Amino acid sequence: MSFIGNLLGGYGASQIGKFNQGLYNEEAKLKAQNAELKKQTFLTVDKPRIVAQHYRDQSNMLVNFIKSGVDVSRIGDSPFLVMLDQTVEQAFDLEIAEFNSTVEYQNELNNASLLRSRGEGEAFKGKITRNAEYAKAAGKMFSNYQSSGSILTS
Repeated sequence: MSFIGNLLGGYGASQIGKFNQGLYNEEAKLKAQNAELKKQTFLTVDKPRIVAQHYRDQSNMLVNFIKSGVDVSRIGDSPFLVMLDQTVEQAFDLEIAEFNSTVEYQNELNNASLLRSRGEGEAFKGKITRNAEYAKAAGKMFSNYQSSGSILTS
């Protein structure tokens, strides 16, 4: 009756595969939620903070130029170009921060997809093992029947 062990082993392999798939799916769900949380945090906290800092920096620079007595309103003069250069640099900094946030978001989603795939692989591995054990059990039952006329004896 060793085929019973194969039947139980096959069933166990199937259940382990399903359990592992569930674990990977839950981890993938957490990764996706984490990605959304990070994205939302950037949009509601980091980006407004960066923009506010840029406005403060621009205001401080303008005040410093005005205190120095230079005319900042004439295009082509040095203070105007410095302020323009700072504005361009700040816009570039913001774009880099947005790009990094997007890349991090995509990486988290990609990791979630990989985890779901790993879970599907575990479920498939469990099914393959189950089928192999069931085939072994069937072979043993057939062999028992051929030798003794009963599937229970060997």
